Amino acid sequence: LRARLGAAVATVLALALLMVVGGARPAVVKAAVAYSGLGGPIAQSVRRGIDFDHDGFSPVLGGGDCDDLDASVHPGAREIPDDGIDQNCVGGDATTAARPVDDVGFVAPPASLPPDFDVVLITIDTLRADHLGTYGYGRDTSPRLDALAAEGALFVNGWAHAPSTRYSMPAILTGRLPLDVYYDYGVSGWPGILPKATTIAEILRDRGLHTGAVVNYHYFDPYRHMDQGIDPGDYDNSNARLHQGSDPAHTKGSSSREQTDHAIKWLDTLGGQRFFLWVHYYDPHHEYERHREVPQFGDAPMDLYDNEIRWTDSQIGRLFDDLKRRGVWDKTIVVVTGDHGEGFGEHDVTHHGYHLYAAQTKVPFIIKVPGQPPRRITTPVGHVDILPTLADLAGAAPSTEMMGRSLVDLLDGSAPPDRDRVIFQQLSYENHHEMRAAVDQRCHLIYNVSPHTSWEAYRIDVDPAEVHDVSDQPGPCDTVKAAFARWYDGDQIPPGAAEALLPARPTVARELDVDLGREVRLLGVALPAEIQAGATFDVTWTFEARGKLDDGWKVFAHFEQVGGRGRFTGDHEPARPFA
Repeated sequence: LRARLGAAVATVLALALLMVVGGARPAVVKAAVAYSGLGGPIAQSVRRGIDFDHDGFSPVLGGGDCDDLDASVHPGAREIPDDGIDQNCVGGDATTAARPVDDVGFVAPPASLPPDFDVVLITIDTLRADHLGTYGYGRDTSPRLDALAAEGALFVNGWAHAPSTRYSMPAILTGRLPLDVYYDYGVSGWPGILPKATTIAEILRDRGLHTGAVVNYHYFDPYRHMDQGIDPGDYDNSNARLHQGSDPAHTKGSSSREQTDHAIKWLDTLGGQRFFLWVHYYDPHHEYERHREVPQFGDAPMDLYDNEIRWTDSQIGRLFDDLKRRGVWDKTIVVVTGDHGEGFGEHDVTHHGYHLYAAQTKVPFIIKVPGQPPRRITTPVGHVDILPTLADLAGAAPSTEMMGRSLVDLLDGSAPPDRDRVIFQQLSYENHHEMRAAVDQRCHLIYNVSPHTSWEAYRIDVDPAEVHDVSDQPGPCDTVKAAFARWYDGDQIPPGAAEALLPARPTVARELDVDLGREVRLLGVALPAEIQAGATFDVTWTFEARGKLDDGWKVFAHFEQVGGRGRFTGDHEPARPFA
């Protein structure tokens, strides 16, 4: 016993020494955590002990804190541009010029597109790209989707921006990155979509298409407003009853047959009207069911998952057959994607939801545009590209709200492949579970922000399974990391920041110096001395921010008429400063 205890103590000390000495090398810490069984607790203990500013982040052993004497500086901190401080420890101090200006890339729709085109959007839950035949899978899981890819455009590098439905579906529907969607947090459970968001259905309805949706999970209940833009009475979530289970990670039941049945019935009601139809297929989601109507692959979890894919594929094929029977197939744009993937032990991860690895986020991406020849497109694309692509094809105007770009120039062959295009990913959960990522054609870079800060990089062009972490090695991933740093900083800068932020304390005509809590002081208010009834006028507020502001802080301004003169009264509710 004494010998064993001595060996254990020696092991602990050796690991601690190894990690402290090799603390500058992330690979050392990762190896200790992964293989020792003790490295994780040791690293956590050392990080907790070396955190002088008590912000929860350490400068050693992957803690990531780039200034351990300033609690406002740490991984994930809110970046303040142009102040000479790198608050989030990525890419140096941000500048207002770093805020990205999105090029939505609209071009003229191809001449081959019929003016009376229809649109079908198919989203498939939990479908990873590398389990379809068209992406090189050895099993015959997807003959109908393979045939669609052979007729349309197959995007080889299609990515979800997040690994779960709650983040991916809003990104698909609104064309905004998951953490930039206009969410309604006033609903119970997962957030919904606010009316200020613009959806695919709204855009296409405004272009004259009758809009409908056939969905099948309680997440899509109307109170979350996923039906925004769907014509009244044409949003069908009745098949949600077929998937039972209080834990969203483990639901039982099957609905693919019923989804196609309901979609066909909805098409029967149109009477020849142009349409946009969104159908969501849920069956590949765990728990996996066995479908004896289609080929069997075995009894292991992956075998049953593949069987679910084959069953779903057969039911999607029935919908395609119905469109052909109606004579509208040749004038219908068809978009197919998975909302996220599924893990089967890669990186010791099963299922999905909490990681950004390719197994969880690389998804099928197929678009058929009438009259266009088949294409195999290598340019990386993401879910936020679907809305601008459909808007462009429909002749709608581009919008600064769109965070993706139109793919029409790739679909019609007028643009060359762009291997350097970078797709960004976001993940944020409770308890400081934060990840961000960037991926181009060659490299997938993952930044684990918290709770344990680290970088990972995988050469997906030669290592598609993401087995070998090359974050410590120079190469193509350096270019992706530079692009990531620009995006990561720029994404934190709100619109209008360049105009609103002042480089120095200004001189105001009438000083007020009113404290609005500890972090914000109102320096002054400028407004006209005389205001005529019915006239418009400009008011300028000048604030000084003295610290980090929590989300949700607001200032309310009230104007009162006193003796025929306008008087400004400032108030704040709740009693906290402006954000």
